[in-house]
Amino acid sequence: MQYTVKIVYIGYTVMKRIILCIIVFCALALLAFAYQDLMPGRNLIPELSHTKKIDYKTSWKITAYCPGRCCNTQFTQNGINDYTNSAAVGGLTLTGLLECGINVVAVDPSIIPLGSIVKYNNTYYVALDTGSAIKGFTLDILMPQHDKAHDFGVQYSDDVEIYIPENPKEVIETIKVKAGVRKP
Repeated sequence: MQYTVKIVYIGYTVMKRIILCIIVFCALALLAFAYQDLMPGRNLIPELSHTKKIDYKTSWKITAYCPGRCCNTQFTQNGINDYTNSAAVGGLTLTGLLECGINVVAVDPSIIPLGSIVKYNNTYYVALDTGSAIKGFTLDILMPQHDKAHDFGVQYSDDVEIYIPENPKEVIETIKVKAGVRKP
């Protein structure tokens, strides 16, 4: 009889551990599922079906920048324009976009409309920013820290895919909702 009670007790302890593991696993699965909706490679892919792929037969100059003042200050004859942590589309911060897992690229809007999707190095970026030095076939990829932007350097690539949505403003509004700037 004692032997049976001991087996039941050991079984109960093991069962508690199994249940705890299942709860932790389910919580992690739910978090991963929720995060998946914020990943640009995931949440923008369905929208590619409503885009027009533009094939520019050119080499792209690709640079990188950070959200800080060091990469977002423009010196003009009239003074200094400080765009620290601001995206060109308005209402969004660069750090907020990074925290949401949204990869941002600055573009020349005369070449790539804001709200377009850019694929480079198997990563999808959303054109949400511009810059005074971004002219023509140049992309400027947002990095979380200045040292990463510096280490990125200047690269050139013929392998850049541009997807222009039917309604780029709708893509921007969707991102604003996901970033918590607009209500759904």
